[in-house]
Amino acid sequence: MLAVLLANAGRPVPVAEIIDGVWGEEVDEAPNRARGLPATMYRLRNALAGADGTVEGGSVEGGNVLRHVGKAYRLEADPANIDRAVFLAELAAATAARRNRQPERAHALLTAALGRWSAPVALDGVPGPFAEHDRRMLAGRREEARLAQLELDVELGLPLTAEPAPEPATVVPHALALARAGRTEQALALLADSAPGGEAAALAARLRGRATDLADWTPWASRTAPRQVRRPFQLPPDIADFTGRATLLTELAAALAAPGPRWVTVTGPPGYGKSALAIHAAHRLAPGHPDGQLHADLGGQAPGADPAAVLAAFVRALGVEERAVPPGLTDLRTLYLRLLAGRRVLVLLDGAVDAEQVRPLLPAEPGSAALVTAGRPLPGGHTVTVGRMTPDEGIELLSRALGPGRLAREPDAARALAAACDHQPRALRWAASRLVGRPAWPISALLSHPHT
Repeated sequence: MLAVLLANAGRPVPVAEIIDGVWGEEVDEAPNRARGLPATMYRLRNALAGADGTVEGGSVEGGNVLRHVGKAYRLEADPANIDRAVFLAELAAATAARRNRQPERAHALLTAALGRWSAPVALDGVPGPFAEHDRRMLAGRREEARLAQLELDVELGLPLTAEPAPEPATVVPHALALARAGRTEQALALLADSAPGGEAAALAARLRGRATDLADWTPWASRTAPRQVRRPFQLPPDIADFTGRATLLTELAAALAAPGPRWVTVTGPPGYGKSALAIHAAHRLAPGHPDGQLHADLGGQAPGADPAAVLAAFVRALGVEERAVPPGLTDLRTLYLRLLAGRRVLVLLDGAVDAEQVRPLLPAEPGSAALVTAGRPLPGGHTVTVGRMTPDEGIELLSRALGPGRLAREPDAARALAAACDHQPRALRWAASRLVGRPAWPISALLSHPHT
């Protein structure tokens, strides 16, 4: 009875389900079982409670650990303290990790899950249909975990668990490990008694043909096929009135095409258009990075965005399931690089604080690139410095925002306004927005009332 309640800890288990699981009888056909159940539950509740009224290993009062809820009973126990629940959760997490290109994490989870077994058989000696079913289910999941762990041993180049006579399900991983170690004859001998067809026959045929491409061959990969890497398109919208900067755009493209690190820092004083230049350049470069574009706002000032949080968002954007996102920066970086392997992706990082924040976010693939904006140059990459716009670029920006007719009527005032804004894009856009909101105003009026 306790096995039924533990397997459903925290959930009300109907009386009918308890009777069926413990005795294999329908509640309508076993009225005596239903009548006697409250007394049985009372004794179980007292057995679970310690002498001081608390449950052993917990803080739930004895009277509350086993609740009668309508026509059901609920065991108030934390699933994190129940080996069965933790074992199954770790197996699910390992499957997700393997599907999401994290073999090291999957192996660690499987090792932890298998380490929870303290006996050869689960629920040994516990009677009842539920216990028998759960015993078979857990034994099957344990064998699946052992096989998956063995396969990951081979994939990761780890030593295999010694087995004098591998079981049929584990013959192929063992034989593949022997072959990779140069012990081809032993591998063939191990495969000799396998049934024709399938993975064993395919491996034997490769070995007889003196195959040399076994290093990356994992015949069982189809059983846990990795999720497809998504193509994220996260760039902010291009700047509609982006003006000039032709020389800087050429310099930036040349820097990314030059030998060495494929990342560029766009730097300069506030208000000079670092972000606008980087966003516009990213849109121009996007066709050369067809596998996607990633974008993150790094905050611009200390402490800035946590690189681990940014990487977690990136790997989710690349298709990793939420439950498979690793918690640590090192594991996130490893997964990030694995997802970008062989792909051409552009990464736009706006408002970097320092090189330590940026470095984990940079792609390593030669076909990928990164654009970073920062208040000062960052060591390690190329640097493009943004300054004031030229007078002609400042006038062109005002013309785009206000229309050429309005500037044609007051060319001298327009030039004076651009100079008053020090030819800075942010100040020019602010001035233009004031005039757009006041269509009857001449440009000279804003020069007379700069704070309006």
